[in-house]
Amino acid sequence: MTEAELERIRAEYEARDAATTSPYRWDNPGYVTYMQMVERALLKAFRDAGVRLEGARVLDVGAGSGYFLHRLTEYGAAEGHGIDLMKDRVAAGQRRYPTLHLEVGSATELPYADGAFDLVTQFTCLSSILDDEVRLAVAREMRRVAAGGWVCSFDMRGLRRPGSGDKRAADTPTIPIDEAELRRLFGDPALLRRAALVFELAQLSGRHAFLATAFGALPPLRSHLLGLWRIPR
Repeated sequence: MTEAELERIRAEYEARDAATTSPYRWDNPGYVTYMQMVERALLKAFRDAGVRLEGARVLDVGAGSGYFLHRLTEYGAAEGHGIDLMKDRVAAGQRRYPTLHLEVGSATELPYADGAFDLVTQFTCLSSILDDEVRLAVAREMRRVAAGGWVCSFDMRGLRRPGSGDKRAADTPTIPIDEAELRRLFGDPALLRRAALVFELAQLSGRHAFLATAFGALPPLRSHLLGLWRIPR
């Protein structure tokens, strides 16, 4: 069952990567606005929970081409390690960010020792795993290699989005990672809050910083849950 789910995920993301158009690009003001909001929320959560990036050894699960991992090293992390199912994404990341340690592999069997990292992150990776047991296996591995450190999750909370329906049906299949699911996967969080403006609203307000800030200040319009867990040894 695990291998079948991993193959399904690979196929879905290969199809997504092959698409000729995408709003997830840096010449799109809405995407830039959205990503800046995510990063501000992330840094604030680290400060509020007492997570220290300086000198940290970080692993990003589902790292793709390494963008968030690269940013974490810019924020102070000493080492950035990432793992992803998609060979092309990992290869692109190795070219783009040669100081990162990126490799192809499955998060259900992380090739690292217990407690190897000070911080283990996942950014919208778990919501792509439709099989409950596979998702739990990934979370167990994240906790194992973060023993004595922290786990960070940033993922979709299941908010119904404006203009969903036909468009969303054509997107990569996902499931919401709500508070109950996060507690099933990781236990009681040290910090859990809503973050990031609904992407469709970020698209609409991307060229107008005041509007984006105003929308983003309203918790019901925040589309993701950002959580931090202190993992015991």
